[in-house]
Amino acid sequence: MEITQLLDSLEFEPSEKYESESIEFKNYSSEQALHNAKDLAEEISALANKKGGKIIVGVIDSSNVSNQLWNTQLNGFVSVDLDTTKERLQGKLNPRIPLKLLEHNHRSKNYLVIEVPNINHTLVATSSGKICIRHGKSSYPAPPDEIAELVKNLQSYDWSAQEINGNPKDYLNETALGEAKNDLCIRREIDTDSLSDENFLESIGATKNGVLNYGGLLFLGKESFIQEILGTYESRFSWKTNDGQLKINDVWSDCIWNTIIRAKKHFKKCNSSIIIEYKKNNYELWTLDDIAFHEAYLNSIVHRDYSMDGMNIVNFKGSEITITNPGTFYGGVNSDNISYHEPRHRNKTLAKILMDFQLVDRAGMGVLRMGLNSLKYGREFPVFKENLGNIEVTMAAEYFKSGVFILTQSRIPKCGITELYILNNLYKTGKADLIEIETDLSKIIPNTWNSIQTALNRDEMKRYLVLKGNNDGVFICPNEMIQDLFEVEKTPRASTNSSKHIKLFKFLKSYDAASNEEIMKHLGFASSASTYQFLNKLKYVQNTGKSRKSRWKLKNN
Repeated sequence: MEITQLLDSLEFEPSEKYESESIEFKNYSSEQALHNAKDLAEEISALANKKGGKIIVGVIDSSNVSNQLWNTQLNGFVSVDLDTTKERLQGKLNPRIPLKLLEHNHRSKNYLVIEVPNINHTLVATSSGKICIRHGKSSYPAPPDEIAELVKNLQSYDWSAQEINGNPKDYLNETALGEAKNDLCIRREIDTDSLSDENFLESIGATKNGVLNYGGLLFLGKESFIQEILGTYESRFSWKTNDGQLKINDVWSDCIWNTIIRAKKHFKKCNSSIIIEYKKNNYELWTLDDIAFHEAYLNSIVHRDYSMDGMNIVNFKGSEITITNPGTFYGGVNSDNISYHEPRHRNKTLAKILMDFQLVDRAGMGVLRMGLNSLKYGREFPVFKENLGNIEVTMAAEYFKSGVFILTQSRIPKCGITELYILNNLYKTGKADLIEIETDLSKIIPNTWNSIQTALNRDEMKRYLVLKGNNDGVFICPNEMIQDLFEVEKTPRASTNSSKHIKLFKFLKSYDAASNEEIMKHLGFASSASTYQFLNKLKYVQNTGKSRKSRWKLKNN
C-alpha cells in the first residue's frame, strides 16, 4: 500500500490494524527525542533481521486515541535534516546498514519515512549489542534459540563447511567411498587405479587440504559417526496403493550415497510403464518420471536443514508422489518464485560436493527439469510449499495426457516449459485463453509474454497450432491435424474479424494502453465511431479514463 493511501486509511481506522512484519508507526515529540530513542534502533534491527520494511514517524499509537477519533493519531513530525538523522541512526547500529530516509507531506503535515533494507549476510544489532527480531507487529530482543535460527538463515552461514579433525578414512564408509570413486572414474573415463582415495575426496570438496568436512561426512560417512558428530538423519520411503495396501515402508539412517541408492531401488519398484500405439508407432509412458524424481529427491537432500534432526520422506500414494525434507525456504526463495529464482544453498559445501560429483546440476535447473518431465506427460507442474517446518514438493503420478507425450516425442522436439504448458492446456479443451496462459505461466517463468511469443513462433508449433480471435478473447487452438490426437471435439469459432482481434491483442501487449484514435489507425478502421463500436463489444479489454485521457487496456494485464 502506498504511504498516502496508508495515511488516508488511518483517518478512519486504528494504526494497529495496519502494522505488520514490515510496517511500524512511531511518534516522537521532537527531533532530539527521535535521536535519543533507544526503541527506534531496536525497531530498525528487528526489521533488518526479518525482511526489511518501513517505519513511519508521526503517527500516535492507536491505544492512546480517545473515543475512536482516529484522525487524531495523524500527528505529523517536524522536518529534519535527513543526512544528519540518517547518520545518527546508523551510528546506533552494528554494522551500519544503508537506510533510506525521506519526508512525506500529507494534508499539510510532515512525516518521516525510514526505509529499512533486509540484511541477509549478517545479523544487525544495536550499538549496545541487542539483536532484535520481529514477529507480526512486535519487535523484541531475540533470545538465544532465535539468534541461532537467525544465524542459520544467513546466506553467509554454511553448516556443512565445518571441519573434523583426524584421518578422513576413519570416518568414511569404505564401500560407499569405493563405489562413489569408481562411479566418477567411469563417467569421466579415468583409470580408477590412477586416482587415490585422498585425491578423489579432495577433487569433489569432501576434504580440504586433507581435512574432512561435515559435507564429506554426510556424503560418504559411516552411519555411526554421522549420528555421533552431526545428529540423527533418517530417511523413509513409503508406497501405499489406492486400495490401502502398504507395499513399502522402509526407514533407515545412512550416508547420502547409500541413501540415494536405496531410495532409487524403491522408486524402481513403484514405477511401471504402458505402451501406447499411435499411427503404427509405439510409445512407452511411465507411471513416474525418473528424471523428475531424481531432481526432486536430490533437491530435498541438498536443501534440507541438517542443523536439526529430522527425516527425508518419500510418500507414493498412487496418484501422486510427495517428497518432504526438514527446513524452510532459504535465501529469498519461496513457493512462488522457486522455479526461476537463482539457487540459494543453505549447505554450500555439501551442494558443491554433489555438484562436483555431478549428482546435482550447477546451473540450478533442477526445479525446471522436474517441471519439464512432469509436463511432458501431461501432468501438472510440481507444487512446492512450506508445511510445519518442512518443505514439500508434490508431483502427479500415473495420470497422463497421451497426446501431449506423443506430439512432443515425435513432432515437436525440445519443448520448453512454455510450449508444454500451452499444449497441456489445449488437451481435450480445444482452446487456451492467452490472458489466462500468461497469468498462470507468470508463476513459473519470468518474461512470460516474450516466452509465449517465442514458443508460438516456432515452426513446429505453427504447424499444429493456430490463433483465433473473437469478442471473448484471443485463443490458441489445435488445428485439424492434431484434434483427434488431443481428443478435441470443438474449438472456438474464429470471427470474421479474427485477425483484428489478434492484431489488437499484440498491440496492447506491446504498448500496455492505447487511445481510440491509435487503435483506429493500427487496425485500419474508417472512423473513431466504428472503432469504438468494435472495442465496446470486447470482453477482453477495458476502457480507463475519460474523454481525451480515455485508454483501452487488456483486462487482468
